[in-house]
Amino acid sequence: MWKYVFLMVISVMWGTQFFFAERVLNDVTPLTLSAARTTIGAVTLTVIAAFMKIPSRKKENQPQRTPWLLYVSIALFEAVLPFFLVAWGQVRVTSSIASIIIGTTPIWTILLVRIISRKKWSFSQISGVLLGFTGIVFVFLPSLSAEAGTSGIAGISALVGAAVCYAAALVLLQYLPAASAVTAMRNVLYIAAGILIPLMFLMENPDFTALSAGAIRDLVIIGSVQTGMVYWFYNLLVHAEGAVFASFSNYFIPPVGVLLGAVVLNENLSIYVMLGLGIILISLLISRMPKN
Repeated sequence: MWKYVFLMVISVMWGTQFFFAERVLNDVTPLTLSAARTTIGAVTLTVIAAFMKIPSRKKENQPQRTPWLLYVSIALFEAVLPFFLVAWGQVRVTSSIASIIIGTTPIWTILLVRIISRKKWSFSQISGVLLGFTGIVFVFLPSLSAEAGTSGIAGISALVGAAVCYAAALVLLQYLPAASAVTAMRNVLYIAAGILIPLMFLMENPDFTALSAGAIRDLVIIGSVQTGMVYWFYNLLVHAEGAVFASFSNYFIPPVGVLLGAVVLNENLSIYVMLGLGIILISLLISRMPKN
């Protein structure tokens, strides 16, 4: 049961980031936001690691090699590229279309897992992934026809690229050492920050002193909770249940956003949202059915 709770916690963390990011993007550019959130996330995990008992190596005469190439690859696919592509793409397409495109991450994940590991997936797993995507379409069905015409080709392409990047990172996360998810994701975020910070100063002229207290608060929330902590949880779930199961958190992001809007902002909750959420829950159960 814990794995489903974990999945929902991750979904809520991811789902609420768009609300805070939308407010922050009024004060900072996409590249600056990306650099700031990775830096804050890395510092957050450093503090958490300091208060945790990190497992020591099993045998001193058999030292483990630090997979720095793997860390760099995950940093590129999980943080550097998608953070910028999502922020850049959201400026050019509506939030509904953007959410649906990012929601295709489980489909790309299962395709990449099949190609890289040559591992065959059962009919129930494939059915669950496709049914989950159908649930996302149901959530935004009322707005698709009205908003699809405003979507730019460039924005859609950027968001598709981000979804593929997230899928690639999920697959690579399975190969990280499982000894400490905190230190592993801390290393990933520090590498991402090391790439993004120089790019930020080369391409932009950030002025953090001009930010309001509210913008700084939102940046801290995005960096600490919706980057640092969520990546830690994400890595734990990937090692426990695999990349495909962890990718289902992307299916819950749009419904979570809509449900939060209904509860917090008293927005209307349509029958399409309820049906879509029900389909996603069913798809999750189907995907976990044992192989025959």
